[in-house]
Amino acid sequence: MEDIRLYDFKKSEKFSIENIRYFVAMAEEFCKTSNMQISYETKSDNFKLDLEKSSQTNFGEFIEKVNSNNVVVEYRVYPLVENLTIFFDKHVVLSLVDSLLGGSGKIDSIDRELTNIDLELFKYLAECLLRRIYIPYHHENINIVDIYTNTVQYQKLTNKDVIFEAALKVALQKESLGMVRFCMPYKNMESVLGDLVNNNIKGLNRLDEEGEKLLSKEALDFTRNVDVDICAKLGGATVSINDLLNLEAGDVILLDQRIYDDITISVGDADVYKAKAGLLGIKKGVEITDIIDKER
Repeated sequence: MEDIRLYDFKKSEKFSIENIRYFVAMAEEFCKTSNMQISYETKSDNFKLDLEKSSQTNFGEFIEKVNSNNVVVEYRVYPLVENLTIFFDKHVVLSLVDSLLGGSGKIDSIDRELTNIDLELFKYLAECLLRRIYIPYHHENINIVDIYTNTVQYQKLTNKDVIFEAALKVALQKESLGMVRFCMPYKNMESVLGDLVNNNIKGLNRLDEEGEKLLSKEALDFTRNVDVDICAKLGGATVSINDLLNLEAGDVILLDQRIYDDITISVGDADVYKAKAGLLGIKKGVEITDIIDKER
């Protein structure tokens, strides 16, 4: 049997269905852009954000679901909307900071306090993510107002304030890491809610599709003439350091594959093609026979 939840008829539901649909589309778009930005900043694609659920509730119910050690990012969309917040699980924050510093992102304990360096690195990343939020109405910029290291420090909403919540699940190498929660108060969003309607959702999707096409073309044009290192790996061998130090001109090293086996072509550090070695006129060359990763 499903859990029975008591409904409070006194609770106001002020966001329209159109507003909710827009916020959901915005949260899904934020997940996509954040995944790309985090991958770029950490040089790893281990992190992934996905929208888990969204709802209209009050701040009292929202704060009950949030851990007290959450890191709260308060931001403002100048000049129209202020007092918007994102609640990050502390585990997520520490993991992101560790990845920014070149680590694996795996944290054994979240008991330690965030240092000033931690907060500066996290603030930098949060600013990068916030700049990618799509806003349909005119605005000058999106700025972080303050960062609170626990939920008790944030005291700008009452328990009865109606908010929209978007809960994003964060995974590290497909293992659940924690949550990121958007908190958007109705009283602060009221002046722009008329712009957050279904038409803008269609516009958001259209801009996303056109932006991807434009980005792909611009990226291709920009990188077409960039030089890349290509290496044909004829094979490998394992030798002792003593044998390596005693190698002389004319010595033969036995490789781990035969002459007619496929060799690997790497572009940069990535193995991309399979090939056969041969001659092109009087020059040595390779003929590509297959693509290792079709998705590339």
